Amino acid sequence: MIRRTTLAVILAGFFAVPAFAAKEMPLTINLGAQNDSGETGTATLTPEGHKTKVVIELTNAPAGVAQPAHIHEGTCAKLDKAPKWKLEPVKDGKSTTMVPASLETILKDKTAINVHKSPDEIQVYVACGDIVHSKK
Repeated sequence: MIRRTTLAVILAGFFAVPAFAAKEMPLTINLGAQNDSGETGTATLTPEGHKTKVVIELTNAPAGVAQPAHIHEGTCAKLDKAPKWKLEPVKDGKSTTMVPASLETILKDKTAINVHKSPDEIQVYVACGDIVHSKK
């Protein structure tokens, strides 16, 4: 009797999908244009242990301009002006950053990725996307 129970527990554990598995998948969010910038694209957040790799790809971004980018608390409709995590500037439409927080941590609060026009025009937002977990 004990053997059957032990075998059943082992097999159940072997075939079970861990609850955290869904959170380990990359998350892609859409970045919408703001202030008539025409800049749109995606940000892909990929969990890497206690860190998250954030890759931004924008179309219609100006060539050769380093556009500051951040993760802010709040939503695109109402951002906290103080960045929570700084991202590498978007240059020629691309940026890759390793954020020192897990994706799970980023998803705990309402957050959004925001791209600014330039360092000199940091107050002008050109693209934004709310970071929300897809419920597929």
